[in-house]
Amino acid sequence: MADKNVNNVDQIRELIFGNQLKEFEERFETINRGLKSVEEKMTRAFEEAHAKLQRETERALEALEQKIDNLAAVTQKERTKLKDLIDTTEETLQTQLQGQKEEFLTKLKIMKENIEDENAKTNEKLAQMKLQVEAALEEGLANLGEEKLSRDAMAGMLLDVAMKIQGTDVNTLLTQEPEAESNK
Repeated sequence: MADKNVNNVDQIRELIFGNQLKEFEERFETINRGLKSVEEKMTRAFEEAHAKLQRETERALEALEQKIDNLAAVTQKERTKLKDLIDTTEETLQTQLQGQKEEFLTKLKIMKENIEDENAKTNEKLAQMKLQVEAALEEGLANLGEEKLSRDAMAGMLLDVAMKIQGTDVNTLLTQEPEAESNK
């Protein structure tokens, strides 16, 4: 009985919706055909565009490879020129450096001789100053004799020694101070 009821429902459905179902199926079929047609057109267009793009890419790659080869050749020439220039410059610099080194060594030798001369003169002056300081100290000590050493006397003696070391005289210093104050 269940089969009979199912058949009856199918028959009722067929009677009520039969024409509409046929129309829907025809419409779906038409739409499917249209979609397949559009799909085929799109597939063809895509394949054509892909083929065209591939050809253009290959041409562009060939042109790029040619440019790269040209650049490599130009770069190699430039490297050779730069290497030659560097070698020439290096030789020139070596020659100049050798000349400057020789000049520097000559000047250094002269400076050493001058310094040795100045050193000898300075040593002589120091020896003379030492003798003068010793003489001044002995004179000051001799003048003091048995007396007590006062602060003023010690200050005068040390000032005299300092002036002799500096190469000036107390009298010269005293005469210069009033002049310096009058210039102010």
